[in-house]
Amino acid sequence: MEEDMITLEAALYVSGRALTLEELGNIIGKSQSTVQKLLDELSFEYDKRKGALEIVALPRDRYAMQLRPELTPSVGRLIPGGLLSFATLQTLVFIALKQPIIQSELVMQRGTHCYDHVKELVEKKFVEAVPEGRSKNLTTTPLFADYFGLDSDRIKLKAQLQFKLKRILAEQKEREEQAERGLSG
Repeated sequence: MEEDMITLEAALYVSGRALTLEELGNIIGKSQSTVQKLLDELSFEYDKRKGALEIVALPRDRYAMQLRPELTPSVGRLIPGGLLSFATLQTLVFIALKQPIIQSELVMQRGTHCYDHVKELVEKKFVEAVPEGRSKNLTTTPLFADYFGLDSDRIKLKAQLQFKLKRILAEQKEREEQAERGLSG
């Protein structure tokens, strides 16, 4: 069993994407229920040690290994090639929370720099832009939901995103308050 768990961990690490229980079962030659139990145990071990990585369960019986979201602001710039700039990430979050949103409305709210952000987000397949009149209707894609460990259902996705944002902002505020106490103390 230990060898199977190590193999599952390696598969999640090297794949760089979410894997289904079926795919993982084929890798170790075990049933999906056995894989599920092993992944639950592996996820528990990662949570217990509070390291940089986490194992996340995604909709449709898929699992992924990812960097804990709260670490992205401090180390995200080191990720080669694929990471979004903070401004582009803000635009992506805005689209995710307001979707479906017309691009012209997004530009009125966030500024003309959003045209470049939308172009990059479409290229990375995080956002779909469907022509609507003289503008485009913007929505997030299933890849966006998978990549960020969110549900693909828009209502659930928005709730998860709001929860994660509140948690990240609360942790950031706590760090800033601790830094202030450290400077004044």
